Parts: sequence; structure tokens; C-alpha cells
Amino acid sequence: MAVPIALAAISLFAAVVSAGLIGVVSVAIRKEDRNLTLTWQAPDNLTRVGRRLTGAHAPRPAPHHPS
Repeated sequence: MAVPIALAAISLFAAVVSAGLIGVVSVAIRKEDRNLTLTWQAPDNLTRVGRRLTGAHAPRPAPHHPS
């Protein structure tokens, strides 16, 4: 009886974590679309996390060192 309860608890935990990740990503994407900030650095932590989770982080330009 303990094994089905443990599997149910693990499944519920995984579902909650997945729903949380999807929620963070969707809020971050909506914020990026509204502010048109995808080509700049992320303006706050929520959009930074959303970019990291989706792999859509804007690259920083390489520093230019005059020779």
C-alpha cells in the first residue's frame, strides 16, 4: 500500500513543478511581448528565468577593445 501512495505523491509533485514552470515561462513571454524587450538584456528576474528556461537569452555584445 505504501508504494502506490509514494508513486501518487511523486506524480503530484512532478505535476505541480511542471505547472509552475509553464506558468513562469508563459508570464515571462507575455511580459517580453508587451514590452518588446527580447533584443535587450532581461529587465527583471522573471523574464531572465523565462529566457533561461526557454533558451531564448539575448547574447551580450562582445566588448570592443580598440587596437
